[in-house]
Amino acid sequence: MNRDQAIAKIKKCLALGKSANPHEAATAMRHAQKLMAEHNVSDRELSMIDVQEVRVKACSTALNVWEASLSNMVADAFGCENFGILSGTYNGAGNYVRQRHYVFVGVDAAPSIAGYAFEVLSRQCAKARLAHIQKQPKNCKPITKTARGDEFAKGWVVAVADLIDRFANPERNEALLLAYIEDKHPDLTKAKTRDTTKGRKLDHGHRLAGFIAGESAQINRGVGGIAERGLLT
Repeated sequence: MNRDQAIAKIKKCLALGKSANPHEAATAMRHAQKLMAEHNVSDRELSMIDVQEVRVKACSTALNVWEASLSNMVADAFGCENFGILSGTYNGAGNYVRQRHYVFVGVDAAPSIAGYAFEVLSRQCAKARLAHIQKQPKNCKPITKTARGDEFAKGWVVAVADLIDRFANPERNEALLLAYIEDKHPDLTKAKTRDTTKGRKLDHGHRLAGFIAGESAQINRGVGGIAERGLLT
């Protein structure tokens, strides 16, 4: 029996330890304690058995305010912690390509469903944002178009808050998830989001347009309330 198999066995024993049969429960707990000692499994490690993490590709390599806000909103709604990772690799042409991912950390299926919700909504928002940018006058500077698009996206994200809350079913254990992140990702540091709208004169029409568009956002559910990847829109 390797260590992973032992941990799985310990988990089963702990479940049996909650049996209404006192003899069965006691036997299961003794067996769990024995396996923990034999395979050097700590209580801290055992508490993290059901913690999972899911990575979702971001729409941009930049840490945009609207996308970071959406990831935080989704994580909170589903009782998860989240953080971003910017990594890179060389492609077939020999060029270094960077990619940002958002990571959702939670218990059991929570991070998978949070990741699904974020992926669906971020794609919808990015598509609507691009359409808004394309509506801007041709003589508008690229930096101004980007700022207007980001202002639109901010409004869009605000509009989907109620939709996320209706879709979510949170069960949060913040201390456990933070401990997991500290163990598995000790090198994480704080990153500053990019706000292209800061310091620029933008009227409220762009954010309002985003809010109106965001009210039409959709998330579908799979069988039994579990989101299926095939339902991405």
